[in-house]
Parts: sequence; C-alpha cells; structure tokens
Amino acid sequence: MKKVIIVEGMDNLPMGSAVSRILEGISGVDKVALNLEEESIVVEYGRGVFTEEELCAAINEEGFEVLEIFDEG
Repeated sequence: MKKVIIVEGMDNLPMGSAVSRILEGISGVDKVALNLEEESIVVEYGRGVFTEEELCAAINEEGFEVLEIFDEG
C-alpha cells in the first residue's frame, strides 16, 4: 500500500528528515519518500500491517501534526 501523509509545517529538511525517521522506524514500512515542496511524505507498506490511524499516531506522538492522509494515486 502507498499512503501520502501531509504534515503541518513540514517544509524544511530537518523536519522532513525527522518525520521520515519516525516512519522508517516502524516495523513493516518498506519505503519512505519525502516531498518538501508539497509538505508530504509517501510511505509504502504491506497490506494489513497497520492502519492509517496507527501511522498518524506514530507521527503525532512525536510532536508533529498530521493534517491529512490518503491513498497515492
């Protein structure tokens, strides 16, 4: 599965890198791609590994705010 996650204020490399590290640290995540221009990150993972809510919670627990999450396409 591929999800696009929009994170508030993720318009600079240090913040984008921090969010990328959070997602890369989740067991089951296959790939993470950062897009600073769109303040988004694309995460790829296996179907049924975890929910959108769990992805958002992992980011929000580190002090960031997920504004939107949707399927890439």
